This record gives sequence, C-alpha cells and structure tokens, in this order.
Amino acid sequence: MTTIRSPRQLKSPALRTGVTLTELLVATTAMSLLMGMLLPALAKSRESARQVTCANAVSKVAKGFTAFDTSRSELPGWRNVLDPYTSARVRAGHAGNGTGPNADPTSGACVSWTVMILPFLGETEIYDSFAAYAPGRVADDATAKLISGYVCPVAADEMTSRSPLCFFANGGTGGLALEGDPEYSGKGKRPFRQFQGDGVCLDTAGNVAGQPWYVTSGGAEEYSPGRNALVDIADGDGTSTTLLVTERTGSEAPTDVSWADHPQPAMHGADRGVKTLHAVMHTRGIHPGYGQPGGGESLHATMNTWMKRRGDNSLRYPSSRHEGGFMAAFCDGHVRFIGESIDEWVYTQLLTSDSRPGRVSFRVGMFQMRPTGVGENLEPYFFSESDIAKR
Repeated sequence: MTTIRSPRQLKSPALRTGVTLTELLVATTAMSLLMGMLLPALAKSRESARQVTCANAVSKVAKGFTAFDTSRSELPGWRNVLDPYTSARVRAGHAGNGTGPNADPTSGACVSWTVMILPFLGETEIYDSFAAYAPGRVADDATAKLISGYVCPVAADEMTSRSPLCFFANGGTGGLALEGDPEYSGKGKRPFRQFQGDGVCLDTAGNVAGQPWYVTSGGAEEYSPGRNALVDIADGDGTSTTLLVTERTGSEAPTDVSWADHPQPAMHGADRGVKTLHAVMHTRGIHPGYGQPGGGESLHATMNTWMKRRGDNSLRYPSSRHEGGFMAAFCDGHVRFIGESIDEWVYTQLLTSDSRPGRVSFRVGMFQMRPTGVGENLEPYFFSESDIAKR
C-alpha cells in the first residue's frame, strides 16, 4: 500500500531572502548601460523641444514685421520717429546728444522697431502710450513693461532687464558703412546715403541738420532717412533668402538690453552706438582691410568665433543658448536653425537684401566677392541654399 505524505512531511530547499554581490553588480551595470543610452536621447529630445519653443517665438516677432509692412507698405526701421512721443522727448531735452560708446539708452527721442510693431503683437495699449503720448503715461516708464513676445523662453532666466529683448532685426550695416562709400567719402558730400540693399531695417528717421531730433555729438554722421519694404526685397535678392529676425542671447550677449531703449544714430567709428541698436549687422570686414580684397583665416571665421569676441563688435552677430547655432526668421516668414559654422560670406548674403550694383554700399558690395586663390583676383560669390545647411 502506498503511503501518502502530508505537505509538511515533504522536504523543500530553503528559501533565499537576498541577492548575491555578483547579481547586484550585474544589475547595476545593466542599469548604467541603459541610462547611458537613454540620457543622450533625452537630452536631444529636450534640445529639440527648446528649439521648437524658440522657433515659435522668433516666428511671432517676424509676423509683427510682415503685418506692419502689409499695413504701412514699408518695414519699420532700426530707428524711427513716432510723434507725439518723439517731439515731446525733443522738447524735454532728450534728443540724444549723449551719444558715444557708453551712450545712455534711455536718452533719445526716436524709437526702435520694437515699439513700431507693438500693435501687431497685441500690445496696443503700450503702443498707444507712445503714439498718443502725454507726460506721465506708460511710455515714461516703458522699461518696466515686460512684453512676453520679446522674450525667448529658453533664455528668459538669463535676462536681467525688467523689459528684456531677446530678438534682433537685420540692420544691414547699421549705417556704419556710410563713410566707406567712395561716392561720398572724401568728396565732402553730405548728407550720406543709406543703401537699401545692405539689409532690411534702415534708419527711417535719418540724421539731417534742421531735424528736431538731429544729433551732432558723439561722432554722429549726417545722413538721409531710408526706407525698405518687402516688395523691394522680393524684387532684389528674394524674401526666402534674406534674414529678418534672429536671436542674440548667447553667453557673450548683454542681458540688460531693453526693448524700450532709444537707438542712437549711426556714428563714425566701428562700434560706437552698436549696443543701442536692436539689430544684428554685417561683420566689419570678412578679410583684411575691412572690405578690401585679401586673404587669411578671417575669411572663414565661424559664428562660434564671433560669439566669443569681446566688446560691442560682438553684438553685431546672432547667438543663442542652443548648442551649435541659432534660430532665424526670414522675410518670407519661414524659420530655420542656422549652424554656427556658417561661413562669413554666407552670413553676409543672408543680410543683404538687394546685391545689385547701386543698391548696396561699396563695403557690402565687396562682400559679394571672394578671392579666386590667384593673387588678389576676385570672383562673384553666388548664394546657395545648400550653404546654410552646412554645420
């Protein structure tokens, strides 16, 4: 007869209540390898999200420009007259005669493009405080007004101004190449001429003797007002290849720039007054001689090099908190990420809105040329879309 034993009578191996050191090491190693694979992917995903957020912000500012152009049939300048605000500032003694390398950005009578496009960003109340100015209204304390549309979410925590500005328009030469044109330089011709094709935004106010806002000190030049419009750019180099708005929030960029700062007129000297302009501009020279034929390493300086340059000269160039480049909106409205290794020649093509002879200054006209490698002979440089994509 078979004896059936109870479960308690059956022998079973002792249950383990822990893990061995070898098993723990294997598990830890596996987790480390997994994290090593996941973290770069997470970082890449985070940066992609940051770029999308920044691209949306840049796009909104660009739409403000295009809406202004649709309404006025011209683009706002990097310096503009906006009455009665400008006239009131002149009467109060703020015409801007405190110009120079250390000019007080709160001193001046003209306003930046940042004021002109406010209605098209939904900031009508603040705009009206300028356009329908009366002492004691918002415009008197505009530096305390935060406009979310001018702040890049990615760089917001780095800004120290109460009214920060993270985006800057294509200012061409900012008027600083005026004295470099042989048609005017050395011939005593005044006022100087602004060249429409040098960029997108010009000084629509000008700086001519007899104007209430005329500035004479600080090396200010005398030059006529300038105008530009999207239709002119479309007829020139094209809206899809002309840069309109970009970031300037890199580690070397100032964090205290306010959208309410008063732009100073173009001044004689390389970098004087650059900080007061809400604009990115042409490099002083892409080769020795500041626009003359030549050669050397500076022919292919990268955006990364520009960002590391000290002084106001570095403020001419785009920069960002993104790794490897910056966001830019073009005159046709499209936005793209531009690698920091973009060649200086390509950068000048993006700023130039009409490179035809007579439409650009002598200096910018030279930027349309490059050495052939044979002596000092030059050949035309023709912009190629593929050049932007190079990283």
